Amino acid sequence: MPEKIAQLARNATLRQLQVFECIANNQSFSKAAEQLHLTQPTVSMQVKKLSDILEVPLFEQIGRKVYLTEAGKILYDACRVILSQLSTVEQKINHLKGFSGGSVKMSVISTAQYFVPEVIHKFSQAYPDVTVLMRVGNKENLLERLNENKDDFYLLGQPPEDLNVNSSRIALNPLAFVANSSHPLVGKKLRIQDLTDEALLMRETGSGIRAQIDNVFKQFDFQPKVKMVLGGNEAIRLGLLQNLGITVASIPTLMKEIETGEISILNVKGFPINRHWYLTYPKGKDLSIAAEKMIELLKVEGQKMSDKAFGLFS
Repeated sequence: MPEKIAQLARNATLRQLQVFECIANNQSFSKAAEQLHLTQPTVSMQVKKLSDILEVPLFEQIGRKVYLTEAGKILYDACRVILSQLSTVEQKINHLKGFSGGSVKMSVISTAQYFVPEVIHKFSQAYPDVTVLMRVGNKENLLERLNENKDDFYLLGQPPEDLNVNSSRIALNPLAFVANSSHPLVGKKLRIQDLTDEALLMRETGSGIRAQIDNVFKQFDFQPKVKMVLGGNEAIRLGLLQNLGITVASIPTLMKEIETGEISILNVKGFPINRHWYLTYPKGKDLSIAAEKMIELLKVEGQKMSDKAFGLFS
């Protein structure tokens, strides 16, 4: 076994390991080629060289997807550690030279995608040489990535209780009833029971925001008349603009439409329900300088967002 390790270290290249990891992450040679700006034959050749060095297959193809073999899983675990450590080393050296370059990888819950891009824009203006990668996913997807330590940090609607993580509130995310500004309920003082017969727009089961709203309705013993179940915040926004019904929404996701007067917050007793976005990463994680700078900016801009959202209800 030691001889094989020496053989791998002597003959494999870091580029081959990078290509291999990218294929494993995407479960696709073609997607990896696109992401790495390489041709598919080049990607296939790099993996073949690795496989020849180890004298075992690293992938098996089932349908259009490729899956790691047992040997591939062992190599993948090592690749993640090696490439992550190299990235951290590079960024620390860049910091000694005056902090330039490097990258920040984050995954965010869908409601946070309306807040984070503006922060990324400001960060990129301050640090133009740093590459920022943001993935948007549902709660289950983010917890899976967190458990596998695939990103620098995560923005979640609720911090996980069963994982060993650092977690802190980053911004206020109030939930409130909203409607098209032409809706007859706008401007009235309401109780939640007054909304029993109103057509309600809801997110799909399984989304983080749907779970939060279902819990709120349970607390109020409220059984809504669900008119439409829509897959995504954008579909909810369009439904409101078309005056198809009312909904409970994350206010920051509709901030622009509220400010322009197209959508209004309904005055319902007991609302808003104050929720938060949480910045989370595994305990013991060695954050890069770039990630630390991004987190600092997120905290500053998160406080501004919180003040703005709070001002809508004061």
